[in-house]
Amino acid sequence: MGSKTFKAAELPPQVAEKIDEATARKMTVVVGEAPGACRLYQDYLKSKSYGNVIVGHAKSMRYNAGSWKTKRYGDDVHERETNMIEDCDSAIIIWADNSGVIAENLELLKRLRKPTLIYEYSTKTNTSKADWLDPERTYDPYHQWKEYMRKQKQHKKRRFQE
Repeated sequence: MGSKTFKAAELPPQVAEKIDEATARKMTVVVGEAPGACRLYQDYLKSKSYGNVIVGHAKSMRYNAGSWKTKRYGDDVHERETNMIEDCDSAIIIWADNSGVIAENLELLKRLRKPTLIYEYSTKTNTSKADWLDPERTYDPYHQWKEYMRKQKQHKKRRFQE
């Protein structure tokens, strides 16, 4: 998965290399369908004629470059992202401009101890780096607060329905 603000014309070499390793091992690749990084992943996999791909989506499918199998992972972005992360064994993430959604995903991947390559990119400075998820780093300083607020909202919704 990755940031929709990532507008590069092709995948960074570090990311393409990891995808090549996964496809050489004949791993199932679960990829999103959002604009930006997910489309680059899909276009790259299609260019390699790789078929063991599942395109994860929420309510609707926006992009499926290879006419691969699809799977609905939830009703909204948060639910889709969470379920895709829980379904994977490892991850490759393109994180542009410290996107909050991706930061939340990194916190979940960290908590679940899933091996994750992160390609960080800044559109402001046009700099990038690729490295493995750091279990000591805080990617989303508001993660616990957001989780607390989600639980409060769910609790209120259940009480309203009763």
